[in-house]
Amino acid sequence: MKKQLCLIFVLFLVGGCALKKPPVPWERIVPKRIVNLTALSREGRLVLEWTAPKENSDKTVLTDLAGFRILRSQGKLVGDQCLGCGEKKEVLFEMKAPDGEEGKGRKVAAIVEDLEPQRVYVFEVVSFNRRGHSSPPSNPVTVYWDTPPPLVTGLKGEPGNRRVELSWETVAEATGYHIYRREEPKPFPLRPLNRDPVLENRYIDLSVENDRSYLYSVRAVKQLAKTLIEGKGSPEVAVTPTKLTPPASPVGLVAVPLKKGIELNWRRNDEPDLLGYFVYRRKIGEKEFKRVFETPLTQETYLDTAVVRGEEYEYAISAVDNSPRRNESPLSEYVRVKNLY
Repeated sequence: MKKQLCLIFVLFLVGGCALKKPPVPWERIVPKRIVNLTALSREGRLVLEWTAPKENSDKTVLTDLAGFRILRSQGKLVGDQCLGCGEKKEVLFEMKAPDGEEGKGRKVAAIVEDLEPQRVYVFEVVSFNRRGHSSPPSNPVTVYWDTPPPLVTGLKGEPGNRRVELSWETVAEATGYHIYRREEPKPFPLRPLNRDPVLENRYIDLSVENDRSYLYSVRAVKQLAKTLIEGKGSPEVAVTPTKLTPPASPVGLVAVPLKKGIELNWRRNDEPDLLGYFVYRRKIGEKEFKRVFETPLTQETYLDTAVVRGEEYEYAISAVDNSPRRNESPLSEYVRVKNLY
């Protein structure tokens, strides 16, 4: 029994010793390094973007993130190479971190405007906590800078069925164009619709919905070494795509006199957006057809009971779609029938 108690006591001591860890100095608990810094040229300026860290370098939860410092070094552009890049880093500016828990793990952006033509810049970001301890520098991004291309002018937008066709005047200095789209009240997104620069002065947007209003702007871009430099956006143009093409005229219309009235039958239209049909009627001697009712029929048959015995009538059918415009087809070929009953 004594041996068992002794063994338990020894195990307890060994377990207790294993739980002890040396204290970590405060200066070693720093925000985790940022690894996704990117640089985008937007409207003649440079936008730096990264994700705010959620953890410390030791994988503990980051609770005291205070802000970020933007580091920059620069050099001269010689051919497609940079002389002096990576040397003499300076703190370009400092910014506060987003407030509260919602800011952690979210995208952060900073705008840089004091850039000189024919220069090469290398940017890095460090985050720091409320004790002033900084993370290691982020991944570096290199930017080759030049004077942005001029403003795009003459932007026009033509609506179509689930499409918008844009055209604009060519910019001589441009190597391509970026297309931006937004809906009120949202601003333009950071990234354009097109994945690669559009090489012509026209673009067809097929990712739209009918009867929704869109605002477009086009920006010219030019390539310098590995950087696409974007100019300011053109004046906006508003376009609302809509379907203008009506369904086909119904075919196969026949009219049969019955005791209860005149029955009409016709073939079904094939359009997937078909809403229904309208029936038109006129007496012999009348010039114009008149619509019999204002609510479209959903079936390919109709019994007209509002007829007079012995009178002759002419009928025609139209098809209408379910768009807000209610596009209506031309009238079908008409048929003549006498009410015998």
